[in-house]
Amino acid sequence: MRIAVIGFGYWGKILSRCLSGVPGLDLSLIADIDPVRREEARRRFPDAGLATGPAELWGSGPLDAVAIATPANTHYDLARAALDAGKHVWIEKPVAETADQARALVMLAQQRRRTLFIDHTFLYSDSIRLIKRMLVRRDFAGLCRYESVRTNNGRSRQDASIFHDLAIHDLAILDFLVGESPLAVSTRALPAPGAAVPGDQHIMLSYASGVRADIRVNWSAAAKARRIVVSSDRQAVEFDDLEQHHKVRLHEFPFAEAPGGDGFHDLDADRHKARVLPLHRQKETLANAVECFLHCIRTGERPVSDGWQGVRLATIVEACLSSGRAGGRWIPAMTAA
Repeated sequence: MRIAVIGFGYWGKILSRCLSGVPGLDLSLIADIDPVRREEARRRFPDAGLATGPAELWGSGPLDAVAIATPANTHYDLARAALDAGKHVWIEKPVAETADQARALVMLAQQRRRTLFIDHTFLYSDSIRLIKRMLVRRDFAGLCRYESVRTNNGRSRQDASIFHDLAIHDLAILDFLVGESPLAVSTRALPAPGAAVPGDQHIMLSYASGVRADIRVNWSAAAKARRIVVSSDRQAVEFDDLEQHHKVRLHEFPFAEAPGGDGFHDLDADRHKARVLPLHRQKETLANAVECFLHCIRTGERPVSDGWQGVRLATIVEACLSSGRAGGRWIPAMTAA
């Protein structure tokens, strides 16, 4: 199978490295408008052809798939051109700038009978998949709250809002774990003079099942953080992606009857237990995602991060932006099914 990568920036380099190591997959071409990046691509991947832009890909010989790792405002046009050319498409998140654009790509992919794969990488994390299995098997006593802190220490994007860049990871994980769309969202930002969309946001989501989600994202925090806590009344699963070895921990919180029999319960700190949950596989998350992409191309199955998930998340992001403009007012999520 032959694949081309469009865009050799930060994520395009990581993606090219991963694709080049997959048995049976030929990284045939790398396209970038920047001559310095093309020269770096030539040095790092001497067996791959080079192109100055996507238009050169369509007439360069047989290609089965295209991976798009370019600025967000180019995703729709590039993906549409690739699908029109009969290619399977991998798109770095976000799938597009608007839900309408995302929906148009889904419809085109269905018409062309091609796989549209959105790079919501964390859905292919062994840690997130372990938490999902616990919820499905009811090893975990019912999800009722999701809390996340996802920050960078200075690295931001000029081509996308912080909702499209950082928060979308948590929105994708919630879509995967909860299995339903949120009813409403509320977002509040710390002031950032001169920024169209501030890079420090607190996002809240409510669900019909009673699940509540709190997400804190920040481009300019003192330190990078990637921490999620999924909790029930008496248990919590903590996932810290920056931990090298013990990424997932299960916390159990026994409660004792409070003195006086007033109906309140206090946490019995002496009996609080936390244990590391073993991961039988610790394969690179991006490699898992690539494996799924190729499997879906070969079988015609839909990936977890398919185009319809991209539509749902784009709709939620639009609701987040609307809430921010309304001073944090709760906005119906109006998420597409």
